[in-house]
Amino acid sequence: MVLLLCFDLPRNTAKQRKQAAKYRKKLVELGFLMKQYSLYEREIRRYSTKDKLVEILQSELPDSGAITLYLLPDEINDSQVTILGEMARKTIRKPRLLFL
Repeated sequence: MVLLLCFDLPRNTAKQRKQAAKYRKKLVELGFLMKQYSLYEREIRRYSTKDKLVEILQSELPDSGAITLYLLPDEINDSQVTILGEMARKTIRKPRLLFL
């Protein structure tokens, strides 16, 4: 399953920008990958993992922020279509095989 996280964090003041940057950093620490600027995703295997992530995300969220989470089954995620513009193609890296 994929946990898709959409968020809206105000960035009007220096304090709000700092909080937004801190929240994005926390998302990466939790294993999320940025899909778009306010859209992150993470693969999960258990509902208990989702529940733990929701608790952490809620506790780290700035007071004026809002998040929405979608749990997408593999069938939906595997059928997604991504369309890239000419400039975007140049920024895509070739797939790499990683051994852990």
